[in-house]
Amino acid sequence: MHSVPFVLPAVDALHRPDLRAAILSMPVARTLGLRVVGFTSGVSVIELDVRPEVTFDGRTVQGGIVGTLADFAGVSAATATLPPGGAASTTGFEVHHLSPAQGERLVAVGRAAFVGKSHAVSRVEVHALQERRESILVAIGTTTCRLILPAVPREG
Repeated sequence: MHSVPFVLPAVDALHRPDLRAAILSMPVARTLGLRVVGFTSGVSVIELDVRPEVTFDGRTVQGGIVGTLADFAGVSAATATLPPGGAASTTGFEVHHLSPAQGERLVAVGRAAFVGKSHAVSRVEVHALQERRESILVAIGTTTCRLILPAVPREG
């Protein structure tokens, strides 16, 4: 495991407040304590503090939780490409664990790779941040989702 300085992608904490609210309204997001750092079109950054409740041994975050964090980041990156009110639903995700997910917090960075009319695919990296903002890449993955465009008001 080699740690490197971690630089967050430029995201806006105020971009897509509806998307932030949708994520934070989900019981699983609240239970895990997810924090939405922000979005830009096609990019999402979501964090999770490493706490004993999300580990299997008091230090290492359980793999399914790392996968859930990756899912949130990837699908929200795709959703962030849509107009306000747009949403998405996960249809699949794959995560490859590279190193133990240990540190102060995990940061997942999702980037939309393909956005079509009905579905999207994103790439995700999950980093474990240590002291002094050094990070270890602990997982990479992809997410696929169905896009849900906002309703267009009818004229008339």
